[in-house]
Amino acid sequence: MTARPPADDQPDLPDWATGAWTNDEGGYASLSYGAPTYEPESGSRPAAHHDDQWHHDDWDDGEQYHEEWYEGGSDGDVGDGPLIDMVTRRRFLAGLAVTGTAGYTAYWALNRPEGVEGAAPSTSSSTTAPANAGPTTTQVSLPAAEGVEGEASVGDDTLRAANVDERVLVLIELEGGNDGPSTVVPASAGTYYDLRPNLSISSDSVLAIDDQVGLNPNLARIHARPVAVVEGVGPVDGSMSHFEMVARWERGDVDGRNGQRTGFLARLSDAVNTGGGVVGLSVAGHTPRFTNVGANTLSLEDLNQLRVLTKSDWIFPGYRQAVTSFQGGPLTTTMAESWADLIQLGRALPGNLEEIDRKQPMIAESRELGSQLAMAAELIRADVGVRVVHARLGGFDTHKGHEWKHERLMTELDVAVGGFLDKIEGYGLSERVLVATSSEFGRRARENSSGLDHGAASTMLMVGPVVTGRHGEASSLSNLDSRGNFATTVPFDVYLGTLASWLGVEPGAVLPSDPESIPLFA
Repeated sequence: MTARPPADDQPDLPDWATGAWTNDEGGYASLSYGAPTYEPESGSRPAAHHDDQWHHDDWDDGEQYHEEWYEGGSDGDVGDGPLIDMVTRRRFLAGLAVTGTAGYTAYWALNRPEGVEGAAPSTSSSTTAPANAGPTTTQVSLPAAEGVEGEASVGDDTLRAANVDERVLVLIELEGGNDGPSTVVPASAGTYYDLRPNLSISSDSVLAIDDQVGLNPNLARIHARPVAVVEGVGPVDGSMSHFEMVARWERGDVDGRNGQRTGFLARLSDAVNTGGGVVGLSVAGHTPRFTNVGANTLSLEDLNQLRVLTKSDWIFPGYRQAVTSFQGGPLTTTMAESWADLIQLGRALPGNLEEIDRKQPMIAESRELGSQLAMAAELIRADVGVRVVHARLGGFDTHKGHEWKHERLMTELDVAVGGFLDKIEGYGLSERVLVATSSEFGRRARENSSGLDHGAASTMLMVGPVVTGRHGEASSLSNLDSRGNFATTVPFDVYLGTLASWLGVEPGAVLPSDPESIPLFA
């Protein structure tokens, strides 16, 4: 690893950050930040931060990485990147809670009932928040899994996909860089155990897909359903920058050269838009993946943001009157129209949404992702037009403590997806809904003692009406790229194109590279 540059060669901190460049015991450079707010003219804080550190990477990669944010590079959330400063209808929907509160405060001040003293009532709300196999060169045979090729099935019933105009895509972003071999374990390959004497997963604990690989043992609920794994998915140029690769996935720009100013999910939502309802839904709050969409999309972090809009007691009638009465120009007119759309959506939701049990396992045991997918299930069931859903599970940047962190994350993913699909099945919608994962890149082939550094290719999961088994091409465990990473065999635009084909959209209609797609759907 390259030595850390002297202090006078390190870039200054941006105006929105506090802290200092530090060097931890693993040899990584990181920037700690402490400022909860920032000035717009100073540049936006990058979206892809991890816990209490904004960046944590090998200095070789970090030097270029630092230039990206410091100089306002092309990552899409920094400086003058192409996804900045786009005022769209979706942006209004994402921020309506703030403008609505301001609108109601003004309404209260101007129309306060006689005899009522004091300030307007608060309308703020809170959001919801093993034994390892040692080094070996022996080949281990796994028992063959039944039903891993051909039609997708749940139990004895064939699960065939619904018509394309009824299908829903739920894309879960595994933020930070998910490790492929820790998700789909090459348990029959001795080289895997040689590369990771401390962090490998025992061959007798994996959930067999075929006689060579199996799912992580903490993915039992997913393994019990029709699941396809797509191996070797990654960047085409070996970039290991979080910001760069997150932005490329967001835009569907596989090599960073196509200058896309819109999000991939935005273009996909437009392609399936029939002119009514909410087509795109982010249950993880704002995402640039829906930037500059023409179709109606919605960003939520809590269903209470919708439920309060339909209540008839206390402040809510006045609240609705205030936020749908903005006047003064195109901007305020759009805000009022957006609020009207949102209120109409709230009225269309099932009346029992308020009864969501926060103690149910998919929420209690899977933190934010369980809450996100519970919201998604209810909005899909409400039949308000949702076709594209974005959710997010963070924490995959496992430079240290990979074993226990990844084990916890796989459990959270499994509980949340399992609970979500149980709901979808109970609503009679299994043939319509596909769950897929994405992650900006994988992890380094060889462990760094307790963790795994940034890599290239990874493995993605699809659960639902799919042709089960292995797809793509597994990256070689012995023929690594020049940086010691698993080489990409399936450029990630091919994977995105496959997701587009699930919705009946030609990949070339939404991706500038016009990739092929993988035939994955029964």
